[in-house]
Amino acid sequence: MSYDINEVAKAMKENVGGDPQKVTHFVRVYTLAKSIGELEQLPEDLQRQLEISAVVHSIEADNKTAAVKEMMTACHIDDETAMRVCYIVEHNDDYGHISGLDHQILVEAEMIVSFKEKNTPKAEIVRIAEKRFITNYGKAFLKKAFGV
Repeated sequence: MSYDINEVAKAMKENVGGDPQKVTHFVRVYTLAKSIGELEQLPEDLQRQLEISAVVHSIEADNKTAAVKEMMTACHIDDETAMRVCYIVEHNDDYGHISGLDHQILVEAEMIVSFKEKNTPKAEIVRIAEKRFITNYGKAFLKKAFGV
């Protein structure tokens, strides 16, 4: 299935009101998630789901699922991908419900970016990384960024 990630990014930028910090956050998460997914050699469908989820993971709405569905429709994303993206976004911070490598990579990328943005202490990064990081390249990016 073909998709235009730029259309999704444009819609997400509008969703966050063009706020530079919020735009920078989702762009960083997208870039890192895309790289990890490609290096982990995800199948094309999982890579597509990962990339779209990374862009919209921090969507601002009272009902995130409805907002994501609406955005996916507006961006002409197929129903199967849209359903998966909705699930991933809905369970983005619920680490007990990680359901696939696309979801896992998004969690790892988002954590790395958040650690940097929040200036997380190294001891806390190590504690979280031991529990949450499973991909080879997620671990490699974490090590490169923080020396852990």
